[in-house]
Amino acid sequence: MASFPRLCEGLNDHEGVVQVRCRLERESEVRHVAWLRGTLETVVALTCQRCLEPLALPVSVTVDLALVHDEEDAERLSDDTDYLVVAEQGLVLAEILEDELLLAIPFIPAHESCELKVRTLEVSGEESRRENPFQVLAALNKPAAKE
Repeated sequence: MASFPRLCEGLNDHEGVVQVRCRLERESEVRHVAWLRGTLETVVALTCQRCLEPLALPVSVTVDLALVHDEEDAERLSDDTDYLVVAEQGLVLAEILEDELLLAIPFIPAHESCELKVRTLEVSGEESRRENPFQVLAALNKPAAKE
């Protein structure tokens, strides 16, 4: 887990293992396109945003990413294909895998079912009898008494 620093930034615990099963393939019918395919599995330690208790979230990602040299090669792919334009100097596999893991983590992590912890505040009698700020406007709105 510590090999993915951007992922660790949002976690409660940096311990753990990411199981990575990946392979590179080249399909003969589409030139200049390699495929990164595989799966990533881990459990990340987060905080539930409803109850604020620890949350161990299992994450499983399927990677099916076309690696192309330029946008022209990407245009030959089907519209629903995810792709990455690879610069000539190559790519860092760990960064691609980290991106895929980050995309799989929910923006607002929460348990499937948990109770929302709500604290009720007691309001003193004086605070409950505050003057309505719109009373002055209501008085202005009333028709004046005939003299």
